[in-house]
Amino acid sequence: MAGPGASPSGSGASGGSGTPHGGNSTQGGGGHGGGMTPAMIAMFAARQRVNERQMKYFAAGLGGLIAIFVVLHWTRYLYSKITRRSVSPAIASPFAAVTRALRRRLIRKFPRMNSSGHALLVTAYVGINCAVLFTNLDFSNMGNFAARAGWLAASNMAFVVFLSLKNTPLAFLTAYSYERLNCLHQISGCLMFLMMVVHAACYTSYFAKKDKLSILREKEQVAGILAGFAFLSVVFSALVFRRFWYELFYVVHLAFFIVGIVSVCFHQPTLGKKIVIVLFSTAAMWVLDRLLRASRALYNLPNNFATVHPLPGGGTKVVFKKVPARAVPGKHFYVWIPSLRMFEMHPFTIVGTQPLEFIVKSQNGFTRDLHKFALKHPGAALRASLDGPYGTFPDPMAYDKIVLIAGGGGASFTFGLIVNLLEKMKENSNKSIDFIWTVKQHDNLAWFTQHLETLHTEAKPGLINIKIFVSRAPVSPEALDIMPHHHHHVGIDDSTPESARQDRHDRALTVTTNSESGSSSISPISPTDTEKPIVNGREEVDIEKEMQKRLEATEKAALATTAGQRTSVIIQSVNTDTDQMGTQSPRPPHRIVSGRPDTATLIREAVLSANKGERVLVAACGPEALMTVVRNTTANLIRGGGPGVELHCEQFGW
Repeated sequence: MAGPGASPSGSGASGGSGTPHGGNSTQGGGGHGGGMTPAMIAMFAARQRVNERQMKYFAAGLGGLIAIFVVLHWTRYLYSKITRRSVSPAIASPFAAVTRALRRRLIRKFPRMNSSGHALLVTAYVGINCAVLFTNLDFSNMGNFAARAGWLAASNMAFVVFLSLKNTPLAFLTAYSYERLNCLHQISGCLMFLMMVVHAACYTSYFAKKDKLSILREKEQVAGILAGFAFLSVVFSALVFRRFWYELFYVVHLAFFIVGIVSVCFHQPTLGKKIVIVLFSTAAMWVLDRLLRASRALYNLPNNFATVHPLPGGGTKVVFKKVPARAVPGKHFYVWIPSLRMFEMHPFTIVGTQPLEFIVKSQNGFTRDLHKFALKHPGAALRASLDGPYGTFPDPMAYDKIVLIAGGGGASFTFGLIVNLLEKMKENSNKSIDFIWTVKQHDNLAWFTQHLETLHTEAKPGLINIKIFVSRAPVSPEALDIMPHHHHHVGIDDSTPESARQDRHDRALTVTTNSESGSSSISPISPTDTEKPIVNGREEVDIEKEMQKRLEATEKAALATTAGQRTSVIIQSVNTDTDQMGTQSPRPPHRIVSGRPDTATLIREAVLSANKGERVLVAACGPEALMTVVRNTTANLIRGGGPGVELHCEQFGW
């Protein structure tokens, strides 16, 4: 692979800056054989100047693209500050009308992209690359095209590294932290590699035609070939390993990136060509970011421990002894537990800060080993540290209504956001919160026991409207402990007011069915499991036998339930409030519905309940299918005559 400035001229000479590699070759004055005439030297010098100018255009194009987002972000931020203090509704402003019309189209899901806005951004980025590649170029010499592609490969490499920085300045300038830039990071990485392939292919083709493939044995070209294969491994790991083995992807990605960038430096070692300056700047950015992260981790290490607790359904609760500065629920830290993984750090969302708490879903690699350790040593404390926090999201205090949607473990983000909001809210606040949470199994509800109880007991009545859906029926005994330390009522929400009770260990299980229907009783936690016939409309259930039956029930039996049937479970703490008459009344329960929710309808109802002058935040975290529904539904609700709607999505994956 020849360098970005190499020339497949008739004599085989090379020189990206307009000068030859050397003049002592036995094959001639050029580094690739054959002496260069003054005319050739002048040609290479002119090409070098043109390529340098084109790279300045490339930098200006990317800078302009970033500037657009900076201006839009701060303009919207200042506008929201002004309109909140103004008596005139925000919708009367032409600025609001224009931005709403744009956002209505840009936040929609786009195939293989997070949104149409992401697709537009990628299109602009690719367009800048194409414009720089094909303009001001003499196509009569293939070397000119190869050299331009080499320059673009090096410049894109710098941009790829910039997008990967955890401590990116874009988090402050545009409110887009590194994880939200990951889509563009992947695209730019692939485009960088494509430019490398074009660069290498064009030069190799020329040398083959001139019967000078021996040039590829020179040490600079060997370094270039090594760099090509190193970056091939980087791209391959991102496209293949990342999907099913993240830890292998990370090791391969990082190791071969280092090999690649060092090899490129040996491929173009001459300072006069200025390519090496771009490479040194790229390496400096990456090293500085790593040093900042390492210094934070070392600073948070002394006298810091992580206590691990196993949760049903493969969850693990991790509680840290120390709370680092700037820790905010909803953001995320990189967690380092040396005894489990000496050289790995993994990102997890903050659920709470009093104490610092994370809920980790067991999958593969580190999370699986963490859960196994917690099962063997529940309550064990491990020396650990943290790097962060990272992540950006809108300030929920700036909105009148907050709609939170979570799928499974995505509740870590939404619970964190609620905790963050409750900590800031005043007693007389008139904000309202709608919380929609879908889990696969009842076991997952036990992951957030304490936080469900907090929302139930500490939030002002009527402040939070919680809707919980369980898409699968089977349950483990631990899932019953949704509200510990209190008596509980768990019952089928039905029209019949009568219920059966049995006290056991300060808990009560209530099963209620519609006796007029003549149907079998239904398990309150696994509502699709049929039990013995009802006697006189009611039946007492032994808890241990009930739980055993639930554990033995298969999903096949659960799915065999009559199509469309849906029952809801009420989990109610018997904490009582004293009213003005001195009597005690139970607080409203959390209702759990069996089946998948109509998420679009729930979002629509929540947003449309706000007045048109109010501001609504729709924040969601979950799998891609859920995010697609949230994006498209929210986009349809951004209207000139409706409330101001803001969307924030935290999608699974990195």
